[in-house]
Amino acid sequence: MTKTETLMADLEEASRIAKAGEDMPLVGGPIGLMWGVLLTGVFAVHYMILERMLDLPDWSFAILWIGFAVFGGLGSAILGRKVEAKPGASSTANVVEQNIWMMFAAAMASLAVGVLLNIVLAGGTHDLWTIILIVGFAGQGLAYGVVGKLTGHSWLHFAAFAGFTMAAMTMSFYGQNIIYFIAAIGSVVTIIIPSLLSMKAAG
Repeated sequence: MTKTETLMADLEEASRIAKAGEDMPLVGGPIGLMWGVLLTGVFAVHYMILERMLDLPDWSFAILWIGFAVFGGLGSAILGRKVEAKPGASSTANVVEQNIWMMFAAAMASLAVGVLLNIVLAGGTHDLWTIILIVGFAGQGLAYGVVGKLTGHSWLHFAAFAGFTMAAMTMSFYGQNIIYFIAAIGSVVTIIIPSLLSMKAAG
């Protein structure tokens, strides 16, 4: 098979996946909403600690983010069971969405571990954590775009654009405390709103 034939076969397969999913609502909205609310709150509290609006010691950052991971993980496990029971949860569109976001989560977790090791072993600074924030927005844009393309849910391209926009915006404020306040607002736009729209479409 030539490269052209291989490319055409790949395009036909992508088209088949899109047609199989375009009429099937995405059911992962509740999980996205939960993460969006948690992340918005954590970014806001992080910003208030940095600006000394909250009189908390520096080690409270660790407690804040560990709590975020624990509650997020438990919430995903609980909501995941409910989502799996919904009609269409095993459709091509929803399987594609689930796996893409799983890979996104794995990428973010690996980056977080790397940053933590750098801080502990190489004396890295607090600013390293903002790299995760910036990459997270860019990763959201990538994930939304791929899910939208493969499932036929073209409205997700707007969410992808929002993710890329927030990545550029937060990068422009790298090294400044205000980046966490901007990220809190950005999480509403890139996670909470798309999740609510997805839930509305799913009924």
